[in-house]
Order: sequence, then C-alpha cells, then structure tokens
Amino acid sequence: MRIRTLSLLSPALALLLGLACGGGSHSAPPPAAPAPNPAQGLTYTNPTGTGWRLVKDPSSTATRIVLNLVGPAGLKTRGVGFNLQAPAGVTFAAFSDGLPIHDTGVYQLQTLGSTDPSEPLAITGGVKQGNLLSVGIYQKDRDQPAQDSGVALCQIALQFDASAGLKAGTSLTLSIPKAKAIPEDIGAITDDLWTLDQKMRMANLSIAVGTLTAN
Repeated sequence: MRIRTLSLLSPALALLLGLACGGGSHSAPPPAAPAPNPAQGLTYTNPTGTGWRLVKDPSSTATRIVLNLVGPAGLKTRGVGFNLQAPAGVTFAAFSDGLPIHDTGVYQLQTLGSTDPSEPLAITGGVKQGNLLSVGIYQKDRDQPAQDSGVALCQIALQFDASAGLKAGTSLTLSIPKAKAIPEDIGAITDDLWTLDQKMRMANLSIAVGTLTAN
C-alpha cells in the first residue's frame, strides 16, 4: 500500500520540480534596435520669421544645399557680411568663380560706368581654420541707391562630406557668430569728411539659420 501511494504522488512531484527548475514558458527577449544607416546627404528646413535669414534655394540637391541670404523686406542696405560656423560632415562649396559666395546681382559691385576689366568687385569670401566661412558683398558705388534687402542678396553652398561617417538622422548645428550690414545712409558723396566718418558704421545683424540634418 505504501508503494502505491508513492506511485500516485510521483507525477505531481515531477511537475512541481519541473516548475521550480524553470521548466515553464519564457518570453523572448525584445529584438535589438536596428543600427542607423549611413547618411548619404543633407536636408535643410528654413527658419521661420521675416528677419535676416538663410533660406534654401530651389537649385539645391541631396548633397549640396544652396542657401540664400534674405533680409527684411523694405529695409535698404548697401552690403552685408557674415561668418558661418559649420560642423564636421559639412564643407563649404565654391561656385564657378572659385569663391564660396555667389553674387545674385542685387548690389552694385563695380563702379558705375567702369569699363576696366581688371577693376576688382566688392565681393569676397574664404574658409578659415575650424570650418568657419567668412563672406562679404558690398555695393561699391555710393552714387547708386541702396537696395531692398527682402530678396536673395547672395548665396553660399553647403556640401555633404561622406568621409565624416555621419549616420542618417544626425542633427548638424550651424551658427553665425558675427554678421554686419552697411545701412542705407552711409554718407552722401557731398558729406564732408567728418560727417562721412561718423556715418561709416556697419550695423550688427542677427541672421536666423534653419535646421540641418544628415540624411
């Protein structure tokens, strides 16, 4: 009779021992998050507002973002210059003349009526150490009227740098540490030297930049 009792209990004992040893069902571990894909280009979202800003030009491509400098509509100026700091993964591309700034034809860059082909234009630009772009464009002849700033005054271009190894979705920070404009009244040509000196002051600017992302 004792042997029979043990035989009846043995199935229940086996079940309990199995559960104690982890014989029950287990949930599968969550799948690992997929690794981000390598970036293949750039995307740029324009800043909001109607002040000074860098906006994307329609000529932009997936790897080359052309940005127009646009100012407030109705504000008259005679030139503008700024520095733009870019991160790794972005280089500043040159235009057909070799400069990293392109003239859109708004400002008078040459003396009115000049026929001298060697006369320098009032446009300049270069890339400094640390991936810092410095550009400027200025109206040369003060006999000409100041121009409305609410249009594309000049262009720069951001080039995607594949060698930086960026991942898709990486946010890239652009900043403008310094920007200035030549205001409309910088001194008429009839002003005496003292008055002209007092007016020859560039105005500080705050230029808004958009959101740049590796894509």
